[in-house]
Amino acid sequence: MNQVSWWQRFTWRHPEWWALGLSLAAWLLFLAPYATGVRLSHHRDHANGVSSPWTGEIFWWTAMVIAMMLPLIVDRIRIAAARSIWARRDRAVLLFTLGYLATWILAGLIVQAGILGLHLQPWFRPAVAGAGAFGLAALWQLTAAKQRVLRSCHRTIPLAPHGWRANLDCLRYGWMIGATCVLSCGALMVACTLSGHSVAVMAGAGSIGAAERYMIRPNPRILSAAIAALGLVCGLALSR
Repeated sequence: MNQVSWWQRFTWRHPEWWALGLSLAAWLLFLAPYATGVRLSHHRDHANGVSSPWTGEIFWWTAMVIAMMLPLIVDRIRIAAARSIWARRDRAVLLFTLGYLATWILAGLIVQAGILGLHLQPWFRPAVAGAGAFGLAALWQLTAAKQRVLRSCHRTIPLAPHGWRANLDCLRYGWMIGATCVLSCGALMVACTLSGHSVAVMAGAGSIGAAERYMIRPNPRILSAAIAALGLVCGLALSR
């Protein structure tokens, strides 16, 4: 009988391991300038309103989503794997993740078009826009609609066992969860984008998202106050 290695046991128990590894790689990408001293092109020059190229903005938006959002859907990834036959578990996780990211990339195209358009306006001030986006995210946190959307993030759907229907179901499941996540966390992600993808701001927003997803009965008022405080810090930092 072949002996099973610790790595095999780990991957069997945690099919989401490579999605979390991808998230870690994205965080390291954002942290690279602090280790190398090289200023990455995704940071906008807030002083003169110059933006990085369109493709660069979409790339960094996607990297931000991978870094911040994949750890928040670990339970959904596990469900996609558990409801698939053993031979296609990795494929199920991959297709679910692709469907999930596709939703966010579509949202990113719309968001970046709006932000790039605003940067062309002489009256646009990133500090004001960033603080305003955090303010809207804080207000959204207090609404009943936000709580309904958040509950929808925990929905499941039946997955076909094999064939093209199984592939389609995994993509559709990822797209569905991605759509609810965009509605739930989109305002906060826009605020992080307006901060210039500040690692400190992203870490704070990611912590708030994790508390919302994994705490038992999180208090919306406390989370709203945390978002507002993060927006205040972001506004002060950008105004310097």
